[in-house]
Amino acid sequence: MLKKDARKIFKEKRRTVHSGDKMKWDDLLLIQFQKLSFPFISTVLSFYPIEENNEPDTFIITRYLQFKNPGINIAYPKTDLLGNSMQAIICDEDSLFEDNLFYVPEPVTGENIHPQTIDLVLVPLLAFDERGYRVGYGKGFYDRFLLHCRIDCTKVGLSYFEPLDAIDDADEFDVPLDFCITPQKVYVF
Repeated sequence: MLKKDARKIFKEKRRTVHSGDKMKWDDLLLIQFQKLSFPFISTVLSFYPIEENNEPDTFIITRYLQFKNPGINIAYPKTDLLGNSMQAIICDEDSLFEDNLFYVPEPVTGENIHPQTIDLVLVPLLAFDERGYRVGYGKGFYDRFLLHCRIDCTKVGLSYFEPLDAIDDADEFDVPLDFCITPQKVYVF
């Protein structure tokens, strides 16, 4: 399937997810995530879930990581729309977020950290395939950012839906996931 087709199909699938199913599936995503073992995590790049897009609740994952790893740094992306780039900004419970031009909540202030310091990235996606490639929203911010992370930085996707067989137009600039978690299973790539 081509990215543009997957984007259209999975945006619609997400749009029709009932709130009760979403709550149950978020809990199941956390249960599946808890099956993973990370030897040492000090810094995580997460993303702020957009309610209107019915994105998985990343906050339950980051709260779990904070419980398991006291003192962990949680960062969120801040995009430079003119430069087509992204930064990771350390946040805490008092951090303020504002919507960017795409209505994505981003931190207003905070410490910008180097991608090489990140141990785990929760990567947003609409769909993924059996090889670990994903379909995002089409701007390429994460793929460009992930190229600057360490080779051993763990990339995890969260999806309510099972994988596609293949994303036919994945290219050399697409960075595959290491894991993708669905309510039913952890996919390892």
